[in-house]
Amino acid sequence: MQGRIVTKDSFQIVGFGWTGPYTMSREIPKLWEKFLKRIDEIPHQMRPGVFVSPCHDRVTDFTCYIGVEVKNADHVPEGMLALTVPTQRYAVFTHKGPIKSAPATYQRAWKWIEKMGYQKDHSTLGLEVYDHRFVPSIHDPASPACTYEIYVPIKK
Repeated sequence: MQGRIVTKDSFQIVGFGWTGPYTMSREIPKLWEKFLKRIDEIPHQMRPGVFVSPCHDRVTDFTCYIGVEVKNADHVPEGMLALTVPTQRYAVFTHKGPIKSAPATYQRAWKWIEKMGYQKDHSTLGLEVYDHRFVPSIHDPASPACTYEIYVPIKK
């Protein structure tokens, strides 16, 4: 697996968030459905049709956000939230295949990161970026054509 190292400047998203134990991750598709029904309410979208999912994993649970990048978050629709993702260095990988094979992609990514002399930065958010190639809850998550970008936060 080949990755690339990038520094992504700080940006803002508007959308929804969810926190829970890994055993409840089946709730995330419902979050996507809720988000996609209301996406047109979000003003100042930078790249319509490109969705950003910042996530923070912990030992027993994780937090997942689903949103769109915005020019500014001066108007957040009722029930949604704004989140600022700080400037961060990432190792970027493309996942292609059924969603159930994503853990294997992450495992290969972590090995590549270590080989390149970096460590995963557990103190900040990782990202998944979805475009027209795959939008969970619309496309078939079992399809071998599912494609999205994985941004793993790294440090030396």
